[in-house]
Amino acid sequence: MSTAPSRTRPSIGSVAAGAVRGLGWTVLLVVLAASGAGLAGLAWHAPGSAAREELTYVGDARIDSRLDGAQASLEAIAADVQQLANEAKSALEEVTSVDPTRLEEGLARGNAIAASIDAKARTLHASLAGLPGDEPDAVLRYSNQTLVRRAAVLAAIEAASGLAANWQTVAARANDTSKLTALISQHDGTVLEGTQHGVDGKFKLAVGSVEDALGVMAQIEALRARLLAAGDTVLDEWIQRTKAYDVALQHLYAALVKAKCTSTSCKVTIEIQSARREEREAFEQLPPDRRTILVIISEVTRNGLTQAVLDIDDASGRLDAALADAAATASPPA
Repeated sequence: MSTAPSRTRPSIGSVAAGAVRGLGWTVLLVVLAASGAGLAGLAWHAPGSAAREELTYVGDARIDSRLDGAQASLEAIAADVQQLANEAKSALEEVTSVDPTRLEEGLARGNAIAASIDAKARTLHASLAGLPGDEPDAVLRYSNQTLVRRAAVLAAIEAASGLAANWQTVAARANDTSKLTALISQHDGTVLEGTQHGVDGKFKLAVGSVEDALGVMAQIEALRARLLAAGDTVLDEWIQRTKAYDVALQHLYAALVKAKCTSTSCKVTIEIQSARREEREAFEQLPPDRRTILVIISEVTRNGLTQAVLDIDDASGRLDAALADAAATASPPA
């Protein structure tokens, strides 16, 4: 007979009860873990977030006090930039005016405005030297709102900087384009004066007038080198054809002087006939009307002047956008 204790087999009911108790503990642990994670999430926030303003208050106050003054200065600069953009557009329109006075007055106003913007931007940039917010751990020291505002103010200063150089391009190109327009008008007027002398039989005076016109043409050629890059242009074509006519006309009047012709009598020589033929052929190659001059001016303004005007207008837009961003992220007054 065996002395080992007898083992009682667990009943089905006791096994089920143990499983239920185990499942209950598992569910309870899961609930506690989830609750703990939720509490931890509610209790922790990034230092730069709005939920932890006390961690960035001191740093934000240091930056905001300097950004407030910078933003006020930038608003004054923005008004100047808008005026400069208007003067630049006006200069683009006035380059073809027969009266250079308005262009000269506009450029003088623009010069003063550009100098003022440059001085203000330099002073403002210097005043923000060492501005906090670019440290490696800046996101922990300052709120995101303050850092966004800081970036917007610096972007606005960058937009205002360098506008003096853009304006100098506008002024130089507008002056040269206006001068080109005036020289073309002066040339045509001088040739017209010469032809009137020819009609009056004053052929020596006619030769002198055409010689003066060729002198004006030389100035146009020199100006062309500054206004346009190398290559064939409408202005080059105009110079070539108009100069050819001037030379031919001068040869005709010189032949008439040589033959001692007057307004009432003239012995037509072979030289006169040849010169007359040369003048007619050159005349047929001239532009039919003044529309070619408009094309020339358009061609010249595209080469630097128009782009400089657009650059100033673009800077004005970027400055306004940056100021709007800075205003949107500014801390409300206490």
